Amino acid sequence: MDYIFTVDIFNEGIDIPAVNQVIMLRPTESAIVFVQQLGRGLRKTEDKDYVVVIDFIGNYTKNFLIPIALSGDRTYNKDSIRKYIAEGNRVIPGCSTVHFDEITKKRIYESIDSANFNDIKLIKESYKQLKYKIGRIPSLIDFEKHGEIDVIRIFENGSLGSYYKFLVKYEKDYTIRLSEPQEKFIEFISKKFAAGKRIHELELLNRLLVEQDEFFSIWKTTLVEKYKIQISEKTEVNVLNLMTNKFAAGSGKDTYKDCIFVKNQGDNYAISDSFRIMLRDKEFYHMIKELIDFGLYRNQKYYSNRYMDTSFQLYAKYTYEDVCRLLEWEKGEVALNIGGYKYDKKTKTYPVFINYDKDENIQDTIRYEDRLLDPSTLIAISKSGRTLQSEDVYIAMNARKMGVEMELFLRKNKDDKISKEFYYVGKIYATGEAKEFIMPNTNKSAVEIYYNLLTPIREDLYEYFIN
Repeated sequence: MDYIFTVDIFNEGIDIPAVNQVIMLRPTESAIVFVQQLGRGLRKTEDKDYVVVIDFIGNYTKNFLIPIALSGDRTYNKDSIRKYIAEGNRVIPGCSTVHFDEITKKRIYESIDSANFNDIKLIKESYKQLKYKIGRIPSLIDFEKHGEIDVIRIFENGSLGSYYKFLVKYEKDYTIRLSEPQEKFIEFISKKFAAGKRIHELELLNRLLVEQDEFFSIWKTTLVEKYKIQISEKTEVNVLNLMTNKFAAGSGKDTYKDCIFVKNQGDNYAISDSFRIMLRDKEFYHMIKELIDFGLYRNQKYYSNRYMDTSFQLYAKYTYEDVCRLLEWEKGEVALNIGGYKYDKKTKTYPVFINYDKDENIQDTIRYEDRLLDPSTLIAISKSGRTLQSEDVYIAMNARKMGVEMELFLRKNKDDKISKEFYYVGKIYATGEAKEFIMPNTNKSAVEIYYNLLTPIREDLYEYFIN
């Protein structure tokens, strides 16, 4: 027998090691299906040195699916996929090894650059694959447990914002309908808390579902006893501002102006009237509960190993908004107001954000040549127009003496317009070495500051940034 033609039935569960040629005759947006099909020819056997893949459909244009499937990372984050290509064996789980030659790397990078991971077609394909697999409309947890697309992609899609909205638009068997205010609450929780990056809001919502008028003291006790998290006054203010729309900055403040979860009640807090009434709707209640459980599951899986005394997990990825929230600022800040760093006086925190590879067309006045000298040493540049006497430079240089916590966030570049996340790489402190200089092609002064990283950057991540 020379050829076997199948549709789907040989995607998995069949092992014919002698197969030495795979012909692709169907397109797919699914990383799982793509690699299952490719895998039919990857079995090892005697006298078989390689497999020939003939692609009549053009799946090679979606060859970014290979590192996605091999790594198990379903976030569809362009920066993460590039990292898997660059690092190869070191980031593939288990005993597997993979090598990408330079031509292959170039083509996969081009495929990543041209891909739109926010495309609704990608989300729909993954959804259909999972529904077919389990025989029903998937729950949020089903996406996690069965290895399909990260649901956060649905939440971040501009035309969706929530899984509920996706089902209403694209699932004919889904009949539940919410009011517009209920939809906004679902969208708010989906976008802000369901990723599970911090436990505080999720446990507070959990308490609201049960102890609607006595939730606050029980919430604090839960965080202390269950998670060993101490609640300070700044923690309370931060979380309550989030639950009353006082934290939001920019357009988000108007978008979710009616998403008020709690209210003042004398010396205590109670559930807001609007949220209390909405929770009487059984379907709405169950959606809130599902989002909470999903967020708690993700927190335990991805973010539970908190670094030192922070709410961050080392090498996890965070947006500007995430960082403001997890540093317990009273109010968030839009990215433009943060720039490369910002000092918050009330919390005495000083996050530093670095885009390691700068765009060639960037203005000279913001062309900061930040760089890692080794896994433990960073040179970071102040904002332009600064001198050694500038307040922000002085605080950075004397942070340890002043009790200021400096946290470092790195990303390779700004190419991923969807996720906009930075790797958290730990705490830093100035060594005392700094020099003032004039930025090239400008008359603006800036200060070059040397920092030590409290925890050396993991080797694979370090090489990813510097190469």
